[in-house]
Amino acid sequence: MIAYHILCHNNFPQVARLMEALYSPEDVFLIDIDDGNKPNTTAIERFGAHDNVHILRDKNIGWGGAGTLRKSINAAFFLLDADKRWDYFVNLSGQDLPLQSPDAIKERLAKGLEDQISYIRACKLPPEKIEDHEVFNKTQKIVQWGDRGHTKIFGNPGTIHPKDATAVRWLVDVTEVGEKGEVYVGTCDPLLLRRRQEFFSKYDFAVGANWFNLHRAMLEHMRNDPFAYELFDVLRTTFIPDESYFQTYIKNSAFREKTSNDYGRLILRPGPVPRVKVFEMSDWEDIDASNELFGRKFDINHDAEIVNKVLARAA
Repeated sequence: MIAYHILCHNNFPQVARLMEALYSPEDVFLIDIDDGNKPNTTAIERFGAHDNVHILRDKNIGWGGAGTLRKSINAAFFLLDADKRWDYFVNLSGQDLPLQSPDAIKERLAKGLEDQISYIRACKLPPEKIEDHEVFNKTQKIVQWGDRGHTKIFGNPGTIHPKDATAVRWLVDVTEVGEKGEVYVGTCDPLLLRRRQEFFSKYDFAVGANWFNLHRAMLEHMRNDPFAYELFDVLRTTFIPDESYFQTYIKNSAFREKTSNDYGRLILRPGPVPRVKVFEMSDWEDIDASNELFGRKFDINHDAEIVNKVLARAA
């Protein structure tokens, strides 16, 4: 049995297609909605009639801050209480689609049941120094660094580039601004940096994708582990902590040997800038040859034909 956590903020007709492909009365689902822009969720409201489907709405979550991480942790703990029978917590976005049938997904995950294996991509990184990285914002003003559609990211004066290298994420200090969905990034305050340096001199810092399949036993252990809450406090003001929290936790916990990097996602990152490509029909050969469980990203408004073809393949 699987507990699915689906993070989404728009394109709910596609989320409905995802639910139709995955739905089973044996599983439990949490559709977690970023409600900041008051999206039209009519397409998924019918799923709320099922006892095993939970729909939560939250205020705008700024990309790059701790909002997505809070939602993932809260979702895992919510689902632990919602149903005692599931074995794996599967984190998805509204732009993911299954590449295998629901039965094939369960069969693959079941191989790790006995050994309590969590499937998560986690890479340990050596510490970095602020002075080794170029300053991104050399002005005396706050500048806009990026626009994610539902989030605007601003760089404070003197800020190093938070994407200069993955390992620098804990060298910056991130502030979220409530319902506006704004995120401000600044170079880490010396006192805060000292605390992080001391922390990561004792514990390995690890990163990976925010898409994983975690064994229930690991999450039950995490919920009652004081280290999990200390780690959240250390990472919550770092950059994109949802791509480091679970990885760092599991690599420093009693479950460190109970992991597999085979996290079951097909993601294409072509070009010099490693941004995730939105799949289209030209990618069908890669998709059809893949043995991964899920693929991302898909957008029915970008290429509806590939969405239809993938869902037919996974039926």
